[in-house]
Amino acid sequence: MRKTLYIPLLFIGLLCGSEVAFGQFVEFKAIPQQKFKAALANQHSRISNTALIPFWDDFSQGLDTLAWDFDGVIYSETIGNNLPSFGALVFDGVDASGRPYSREVRDQGFADLLTSQEFDLTPLDVNTLTLTFFWQAGGKAELPDENDRLVLQFLDADSLWTTVWSVNGGIERDSENFTRETISVEAEYFHENFKFRFYNEARLSGPFDAWIVNYILLTPTPIGAPPSISDRALTQPNQFLIGNYGAIPYFLLDSFSAENFSPISNEFFNLENRFRAMEYSVFVGDAENTIPINQNTPFNPVPNASERRAFISNDLSSFEKFESETELILETYLTTGDREFFTILERDTTFYSNIDLRANDTVRSTFPLRDYLAYDTGNPDYAAGINQRSGELVVRYEIPQSLYIQGISINFTDPSQADQPIDILIYQDLDEPAVYREEVLVPRSENGSLAYFPIDTTIQVTEEFYIGFAQFTNEFIHVGLDKNNDQGEEIFYNVRGAWAQNEEVRGALMIRPHLSLTSPFGDAELPDSELRIYPNPVSTILTVEADILYSQLFDSFGREILPAKEVTTKGEIINFTGQKSGVYVLHVMTPSGLKTKRILVK
Repeated sequence: MRKTLYIPLLFIGLLCGSEVAFGQFVEFKAIPQQKFKAALANQHSRISNTALIPFWDDFSQGLDTLAWDFDGVIYSETIGNNLPSFGALVFDGVDASGRPYSREVRDQGFADLLTSQEFDLTPLDVNTLTLTFFWQAGGKAELPDENDRLVLQFLDADSLWTTVWSVNGGIERDSENFTRETISVEAEYFHENFKFRFYNEARLSGPFDAWIVNYILLTPTPIGAPPSISDRALTQPNQFLIGNYGAIPYFLLDSFSAENFSPISNEFFNLENRFRAMEYSVFVGDAENTIPINQNTPFNPVPNASERRAFISNDLSSFEKFESETELILETYLTTGDREFFTILERDTTFYSNIDLRANDTVRSTFPLRDYLAYDTGNPDYAAGINQRSGELVVRYEIPQSLYIQGISINFTDPSQADQPIDILIYQDLDEPAVYREEVLVPRSENGSLAYFPIDTTIQVTEEFYIGFAQFTNEFIHVGLDKNNDQGEEIFYNVRGAWAQNEEVRGALMIRPHLSLTSPFGDAELPDSELRIYPNPVSTILTVEADILYSQLFDSFGREILPAKEVTTKGEIINFTGQKSGVYVLHVMTPSGLKTKRILVK
């Protein structure tokens, strides 16, 4: 029977000057994600230095490097609350790779920057152009303080940037809903090299003071009238789970019944100030075949003006059996009557083929059927970690049959923590010693990819098991946290000599077991069976089981230590009584060669 200690956990926003006690499991704010817009066949018209009027970008297709210069701005599909459209930009205190602009905790200043391409405004009538955009303070990230700002500037004919709009942070700002702004472009900006840009002023030492920007439209409009937006949009990734999982091995699909399949859910927002009859369709399949779950299902009642509504698909019954790794493709689209953007000026209606408002009516998501289990859905907009030397952080999984673990993948989100030593852990039961422990280094990763750690011995697990890592530092090691699927009760940590179940941090840690039906090694091939060391961490007596020719122990400075040893029938016992706590390195020479293990002495 597993015994766990329930300890209230601490939330922090990493406030300026705050201090955090050791031995805690803590959630951190948003981390950078990027998604770039794919090149389209009709983009040849935008290769020139001058962009087209009207101009529209809701970021539903990702970051468009032909339309913008991005400097530190990140893309997110989930940080914003109640988005006008799918995908948005986040301005905060770190660059696009997640590195702070300053190591000084209290530094404040110019941070992220988003700059448009040039527009030639000379053919247009003066005072007939407006810039519309939506903004939100904080969202699911940290709310900006009163001295933080989001700023909009226009470039004049003398190449000088002029502030035309700004907003300060503060507790009165709405972090749940977006605010629509419409700014008139005045006569002094009607020149052939017009640009506009957004930037934020924030604390520069971390992902603080966030602003979310979405749905930018630069268009001719009647004097004194805001532009009408005749658009409806999906606002989030498709949500779908099998059991509690956001990914499962393909060979376990048959183990789940139809009752384990959640419906596919999404949400729409009607940006127009009038009602609109609409329908939705949902398809599921793989690269070869798709099947309709809903097809042209009408929304009932008819959506009202400016309405936001969540909706779900019909129930899913079953899937065909897959013989190899694949992924389910989940596609939701709206039938709304949306079309090319148009303007009405002096009773003349003009349609613009370069803006297709149907682009945000479709969302495609994937559900991996590969070799791993995952609670996360692949969106680590947050991070979490512990700050305790010798602390351990694990995630509990449950499987319907005995399987072999062939590897573990972890999303380490802080690039500055590369090369930190950790121990990869596998537990069958938290009341028993780990069945696997191996020292590794946190690798350098790119673009938020997960680090994969192969398991070099045969490890078979049944029913409930736990995977994770132990650390050798009092600094937080940041692990990706996905808020789309709250499985916080599956997270356990040990920072005070007893296991505690997470009760405060909500989400799914991105720590995944890679599984196999068969042993990755032959029954007789057990690479690490000739050396067993326990317990580790150790307080006094360390047991070493191996065919030992000789052994040596070194401290963290490389000096050889000579503790008391006792030879046993299976190897030897090392007595650490009187030794300082810290990390030691044990060298064991066996008939097959030198083995090295890191030992943590409490």
